[in-house]
Amino acid sequence: MKLFDKTKINCLIPSWDYKVKPNCYNYIERKVKFPTFNEACIFLNKLFEENKKLNHHCKYISDYNKIKIKTYTHTSKGVTEKDIQLAKIIDDILKCHNHQIIQKNQK
Repeated sequence: MKLFDKTKINCLIPSWDYKVKPNCYNYIERKVKFPTFNEACIFLNKLFEENKKLNHHCKYISDYNKIKIKTYTHTSKGVTEKDIQLAKIIDDILKCHNHQIIQKNQK
């Protein structure tokens, strides 16, 4: 599978951060905060449904109303078309929800 580099990712999905885990893999990440725990759960349920449809699953960490989403293709050890597609779907889901983007270095 073709891997996407940071420049291409920034053009296609500018709201996502490109990261490198040294000697391991490259991935994309997005952190969001919802007004309530319930709204975060509703978002996650929609995310799960899309993961199943696409048959490509992201990693996430949920901390009450904050969610960190991370995706990469395990077999390629980097960001592929499937990850870009999933990120765009997640962006579309987020458009329907009240949320804030958590900036880099912001907790």
